[in-house]
Amino acid sequence: MNSAKPDYIQLKSETYLNQIVNYAEGLLDVKFHSMGENRYSTFCPFHAETKNSFRVYVNGKDEVRFHCFGACGSEWDLYDIIMLRKKCGFREAQRIWAEYLNIKDFSPFDGKSSRIPEPDIEPEPDDTVLFAEPEPDPEIITALDEGACFYNKLLLSDEEGFSEIFKYLLRRGVGKDLISRFKIGYAPSYSDTRYEGRALISNFLPRFEKDYTTFKPFDKASLVRLLNDGASKAYFYYRKQIDNSREKDIFSKNYGDYFAGKIVFPIFNSDASIVGLIGRRTDNRCARWIKQKTNTVFSTKSWLYGIDKASRYIKQYRAVILVEGIFDYFAFYNLLQDQEKPIVVSTLGSHLTDEALNIFKSLGVEHFIIAYDWDQAGKNGIGKIASQVGGKVYFLGGLKEGQDPYDMLKHAVNAIDGFSLDKLMTSAKKTQEKTGKPVNIHIMSRGSDVVFETTDAGNTPDFLKGISEAKEFIYDVDDFLPLLSYDHGNKAMLEENLQQIIKLLETRPEKLKSEKIFTIPANFLKTEGYTDLGQALILWIRLVIEQQTRRRKIAETDETLADWLRTSRQTISKHKSNLKSLGFLNIDASKKLQKLSVKYFPKQTDITP
Repeated sequence: MNSAKPDYIQLKSETYLNQIVNYAEGLLDVKFHSMGENRYSTFCPFHAETKNSFRVYVNGKDEVRFHCFGACGSEWDLYDIIMLRKKCGFREAQRIWAEYLNIKDFSPFDGKSSRIPEPDIEPEPDDTVLFAEPEPDPEIITALDEGACFYNKLLLSDEEGFSEIFKYLLRRGVGKDLISRFKIGYAPSYSDTRYEGRALISNFLPRFEKDYTTFKPFDKASLVRLLNDGASKAYFYYRKQIDNSREKDIFSKNYGDYFAGKIVFPIFNSDASIVGLIGRRTDNRCARWIKQKTNTVFSTKSWLYGIDKASRYIKQYRAVILVEGIFDYFAFYNLLQDQEKPIVVSTLGSHLTDEALNIFKSLGVEHFIIAYDWDQAGKNGIGKIASQVGGKVYFLGGLKEGQDPYDMLKHAVNAIDGFSLDKLMTSAKKTQEKTGKPVNIHIMSRGSDVVFETTDAGNTPDFLKGISEAKEFIYDVDDFLPLLSYDHGNKAMLEENLQQIIKLLETRPEKLKSEKIFTIPANFLKTEGYTDLGQALILWIRLVIEQQTRRRKIAETDETLADWLRTSRQTISKHKSNLKSLGFLNIDASKKLQKLSVKYFPKQTDITP
């Protein structure tokens, strides 16, 4: 019996043709059509075209290949396609494909691809965010300010058109008043038929056409991107956005908005002068945060989100609350009793640089209240800050392993009616001096001192036990089944249907209405994990119902799933890939008939406190 491990070449052979086609449909967001035995075609996902020039075929070496007979004129294997779409290296592409096939033991190739360059290593969004701060050139600073103001006004001017952006920000604690106050904006995507990823360029086009030199500060400030930039890791995607119909307009033909498809957050220094922008996707595909392109070199280590609002009051109270991310910042900002005197600042990562520390020292800070994520990076950051500062460090928490402060606090808003900084600092100071241990804020209430519990930072108690002691919530299958469909005529109707599903979930019934029921763990609802799933939530809930009804994994084809939800195989493939990437679905494709198993929580790294 041959027990040899398959190698990376065997994993892209004709044996796996059906799996390769299914996977590529979801990865490339295309629909393949059969052209005969072992041959498929579709429109090329890497350039704009009107003919289906993109082919999948099996060559004479029994290898599944992709080829574009159109403008690209290029040839790829599956690993090349994964590298291009996932922005990963060759070794990682092999691992991703083997994992999709549920093959745990195979022989990878340790070298590099001869066709696709290895990507630069870029940190994940919630790790330290490094930015290219523009030169202290008045023209670049002006361009940044004009860009930020334009995106802010654009967002606020069309609440109906950008309703999904407003809904997303509101779920993260950012309402319309905060959008105005913090000059938050939105850059429409390349798929937006009104703006086609060129809202900012179109707005300033008359100026650029009158004097082309006025375009240079926008380019240097990374407000625009060259769509035919061969050095870009997403070259094929951006090249597809070139609009040849704009033949006489070199700016909007060859350039697009750098932050297209992103919510735009301006970064200010303590003097309230703009120094940069951060962009955030509203989904979790690819990189969620985007930084400005590095085209100048100078230190950004002193960047602190919110320092422009807080510096005066940090100096007054000699205290600061440090959080990691921008949405963590707004979670704490919303809890402050007097929002006109905020003392919360985001360090844009789980660390405090020497440059940032010097800013706080110049403001006379004596008390650092740390509210980093309780993961390994957060723990390391808390420990490092404790060793750096000359004053006292308090750990603000009650966090479980892997839980963000935002996730914890959004449930506490109704329980916290006021936030007294004086009481906070007085109580913390007394407890800290007695024990020498980090202080865990356990309950905050109006009309009395903030109540503290001393605890070892590695053994924090559960927070907000009063919300519900339920382990799971029970739902009636018949309430959901009529809504579990993608066949709703248009995007607006589908979104309305999705909101009805979310409303049913948030009702959280605890009494049975019939014998046909399914359950969802309470923590899934408490952490609002469903908000990250988007339209894939419809598929996920149907799979939950099927899995609990059958009491086993779901062995069905994508065609069957598409029939259930009245949609195409392409849509099913796309949402399956999304659920898998977010950690809410296991896909076993090792056999001809795939097996699906639902997960209620993304896999967490096992960290010992």
